[in-house]
Amino acid sequence: MKIKTATEIKIMGKGGEIADFVMQEIAKNIRPGVSTIKIDKIASRIIKARGATASFLDYQNYPASICISLNKNIVHSIPSDEIINNGDVVKVDLGVLYKGFHTDMARSFIVGNVPKNIEEMVRLCLRALDLVILQVKPGNTIGDLEEIIGKTLKSGGLSPVMSLTGHGIGRDLHEKPSIYCDGKKSTKEKLVPGMVIAIEPMATMGSGKVVKGDDGWTIKSADDSMTAHFEDTVAVTKTGHKVLTRRRGPVKIFL
Repeated sequence: MKIKTATEIKIMGKGGEIADFVMQEIAKNIRPGVSTIKIDKIASRIIKARGATASFLDYQNYPASICISLNKNIVHSIPSDEIINNGDVVKVDLGVLYKGFHTDMARSFIVGNVPKNIEEMVRLCLRALDLVILQVKPGNTIGDLEEIIGKTLKSGGLSPVMSLTGHGIGRDLHEKPSIYCDGKKSTKEKLVPGMVIAIEPMATMGSGKVVKGDDGWTIKSADDSMTAHFEDTVAVTKTGHKVLTRRRGPVKIFL
C-alpha cells in the first residue's frame, strides 16, 4: 500500500473534481442516436480543457480516453460507431491524471425506459457502493468492504463479478490492495489514514462469470445477462473517509 500525504490527497481531490465534472458533462450527452465514440471525444476535450490527462489513453495500449460499455458489456469497451439506443444501460468508466496522481470513477446510466428488474439492478449496484463507502474508516478491513458489496448485491439476486476488482490508486492507476466484489469480514488489509482506494461494485443479472470480447478489451457477461458498474475514489482520513470523485451532488442514473 502506498500511503498518501495530506498534500497529495488534496491534489487527488482536485483531480476527482475534474473527473466528476467530466462525468456530469458526459451524462448530458448520452441519449439515443449518439455514438459511443462521440461521447469519448467529448470527454477527451473536457479533460484536456481542465488541465488534466485521460488516465486510460495509451494505458497498456488502450486507444481511447474513456471506456463506455453497453448492456451485457460491463467494462473496458472501446468507444466506436456503436449507437446508444432507448433502453440501454450505459456504463462509463473514466480516469483522470492530474499533477501526477490518478483518480478513477464509473457510473451506470439508464437511457429511456427499461424493465423494472433492470432498473432495480442498477439501483442496487449503486446502493452497494453507497453502503461500502460508509464503512471506509481506519480500523476496518478490505474484507469488511468486500463483504458489504457482496451481501448487498446478492440480497437482490445479483451476482458479484469476482474476476475484476477495485484497487488502490495514486501515482499509479492500479496499486495495492485489490478489492473484490465479495469477501469475508475482518480479513485482509486494515484501512489506515492516507490510503486511497477505488471501490467498484460490478454485478450481473446472471452467473457473475465474464469473458473477454473479440477486441481484446471488452469484458462482458458470459451468459449475455445485463450488467452494472459503479466506482468512486475514496481517501481514508483520520476520522473516516472523503469521496474524491463525488463532489457535485447525488449520483444520477436516469437519462
